[in-house]
Amino acid sequence: MLIIHGDDTVSSYRRLSEIINTLKNSHDDFIIKDASDLNVTDLRQATQPTNLFGHKQNLIIKNLLGGNKGKQKVAITDVLSQENSAEIIVFETKKISDSVLKVFPKAKIESFNINVVIFKFLDMIRPGNNKNLIAGWNRLLVLNHEPEYIYTMIVRQFRLLIQAKSGPSYLKLSPYPKRLILAQANYFELLHLLELHHSLYEIDKKVKTGSSTLPLDQLMIHFLLQI
Repeated sequence: MLIIHGDDTVSSYRRLSEIINTLKNSHDDFIIKDASDLNVTDLRQATQPTNLFGHKQNLIIKNLLGGNKGKQKVAITDVLSQENSAEIIVFETKKISDSVLKVFPKAKIESFNINVVIFKFLDMIRPGNNKNLIAGWNRLLVLNHEPEYIYTMIVRQFRLLIQAKSGPSYLKLSPYPKRLILAQANYFELLHLLELHHSLYEIDKKVKTGSSTLPLDQLMIHFLLQI
């Protein structure tokens, strides 16, 4: 059994995609289920031998350990805590606490957490701070962070800021990061945030269509100067 989790959803999704591609290339059977669509009967069937050689299907379960816990999720978790099958993969888009992970002592755990340096850079995003933003962007590149990854994190940050500006109830974050986003949103007008988010969309379109002669890192420098 493998559990993939962490706040760095870009890296964790990439890891999950690698696993799925490996399964496809090896012609192994696999099923992807959201925890809300899975019950104990389905789980037991999916972990039973599927052919004369006793091979098991590979089962990928999403969103089991985070969020609200219903009776169905608890029952599935109880079954998995006794399961010692490497063919089961649990994928979470959030960081799961150690106390929850301890329930699965035999599982292999892969954690993908956002680098603190990136968080510090994202926290600097506000009008009139262009010089520090450019320096922070260049520092992340020196530390070998891919421009595409930094871009994705910036998009995520602006979406959170737009949610914060639209109303705190839209933010689905724990108390501490929620306070930080709300404080950062005070530096912006909602219209400016929407304009900047649209600029990020235009950058993505230019990169994907090849309609710009500039690489992503240069396009992002121009973007940071707009803030």
